Amino acid sequence: MFFGVRHVQMVVFVLSWMVAAAAQQPRQLPQGHVGRVLDWTSNHVIISGGVDAENLRAAQAEPRILFQLADRNLVNIRRDDPNGPPSGPLGPLTRQRIDGGGGTDRKNIKIDWSVNLGNGNVARNMFPAKYSFDVNGAPDCTNDFVVFPLNVAGVNNGQANLVGINRLYSGNPPGLCGAAPAVNWAYNGTTVAGGAVLTAAVISLDGKKIAYVESGATSARFHVLTWVAAQGTVNRARTPIAPPGCTAASNCLKTLIFSPTATATFASPWVDYATDKGFVASDDGKIYRISCVFKCALNANPTVDWTFTLPVAGTGGATPRPNGPVYNSPYGRLFVGDQLGEVWVIQANTSPPTLFAGPIMIGGGGCTTTNPPGRTGTPSPCTASGGAFGIPDSIILDASGTSQKVFVFSGNDGTAGASAVVAQMNQDLTGLVRVHVGRGGVGLGAGSVDLHSGAFDNNYWGTTPTTGHLFLCGTGPADTTPYHYWIGFTSYPEMNSTPSGALQRIATAGVACTPYNEFYNPNLNLGGIVGHHDLLISGLVDPANGYIITNDISTGVVTAALNFVNYPGGVSGTIIDNNSAAAQASSVYFSTLTTVTVGTCNNARCAVKLTQSALQ
Repeated sequence: MFFGVRHVQMVVFVLSWMVAAAAQQPRQLPQGHVGRVLDWTSNHVIISGGVDAENLRAAQAEPRILFQLADRNLVNIRRDDPNGPPSGPLGPLTRQRIDGGGGTDRKNIKIDWSVNLGNGNVARNMFPAKYSFDVNGAPDCTNDFVVFPLNVAGVNNGQANLVGINRLYSGNPPGLCGAAPAVNWAYNGTTVAGGAVLTAAVISLDGKKIAYVESGATSARFHVLTWVAAQGTVNRARTPIAPPGCTAASNCLKTLIFSPTATATFASPWVDYATDKGFVASDDGKIYRISCVFKCALNANPTVDWTFTLPVAGTGGATPRPNGPVYNSPYGRLFVGDQLGEVWVIQANTSPPTLFAGPIMIGGGGCTTTNPPGRTGTPSPCTASGGAFGIPDSIILDASGTSQKVFVFSGNDGTAGASAVVAQMNQDLTGLVRVHVGRGGVGLGAGSVDLHSGAFDNNYWGTTPTTGHLFLCGTGPADTTPYHYWIGFTSYPEMNSTPSGALQRIATAGVACTPYNEFYNPNLNLGGIVGHHDLLISGLVDPANGYIITNDISTGVVTAALNFVNYPGGVSGTIIDNNSAAAQASSVYFSTLTTVTVGTCNNARCAVKLTQSALQ
């Protein structure tokens, strides 16, 4: 986001308070330039309850929380009327019943730009990452960028799999940065034959380095890329220099083979900025802490501090395959879910680490932690009832002083007729509240649909979270058509035990949803209604129904879609930036999952930018 001049005093006050408090604490934010990082981790550690002493204290060592407090509380509201979205929809009109709509024609979302990504795309349910150089300045056409990690093998002088795009705030009509974006750099960021980037990336606070995981057929590698502007294109990628050949002026690719025997399918890396520690996981159920992520000496590679093997019951059979670890920095606790349906909490700020809590079975298809699905050598080997019983997405941690809750999503906990589930727990995995959101995958095989992360409305983030809601995608009560659900917090911080409402998204069974994303933009009056500023964005993944859809959730419910466009095959996870009033500076970024011809994406896999003002 970008702040106006009238907010500078408040920003300085908040930062001064934090500096004074941090002087009394052993952990504090890193020194030097700090920009605004927006990546997959931004939606997985959140803060409810507004700006209070406890939440400001949590922000001392966790810039993700600091950014969120600023985003929600230091908003820059336009003085003029923000109602009018730009005109000029691209692509054909679509007739479809979307999110409760009556099948009438709607204009497509206006597409600002698309960039051809060659043979790769951001992996399904993974995310690009955005860097804003100056949170107090105007949108920056040169230094603000989005990185797209691609699920394809890189080739020197050929296909790239790490692409950095700048001149973001461009489009037609021309925006702040002109008519078109630019590929600022493009690298072959993998070091083993067939290696690809299957998960999301993390950006350093100064924007100069990118941390990510390379997945090979039977190995997993942690990389830190130092990029240099104007190097490579999507189809003529540069291969970065490796230590010991890096110089202060060169690009550099530092590498750590953390698993020589297992790949990493679900686990995006997490970086603790305060300690420069990273956390990664491999499909064989191992968790790793890595030292020296962004602050290594020039030609020093990261190293493994410790390896922790999840003590999963049984042997053989299905592997746990952890999702991306989520770290609660002040407490040193690491939260991990797996594809058997279990959740674990590791005390990760010690060496060696210990198991703090768990496992607890949230999915599992009717199996237990004593007898996880597919494992052999357990007392009573269990076969899950149906599919989608894992936890593909990382947990969401509400780290506020009044909440300290964990949210987990799974498509099948084995409950007959209602197995799709979202669960809320304390950090020690006690106090379980389990809310069913449709039939889910119980009793089904190939037709099962995984559940993915939901998102909270602006009221939950504010000073009265009792009026807030969690929005997520479940299934129909008797089928696997996708449904919106929303759940209240009347007895905050405890989640209500039943949904407040539900709405069918599309009347086609087996269509999966992407993770939800929410953005509060006071410069938009959604649907032309004054005071409606809370935007929900999500996608559908299906060969025919690959919609990206926007909804107004300002009243705590979902009604018919505001707008949508169909990218057959579906879209990746989305990131949303800025509440700037400047033309094309408040945007949504994602990639298509397949080759499409939609708007400015012509028979290609594309990185795409949409402007928020056109989503109304």
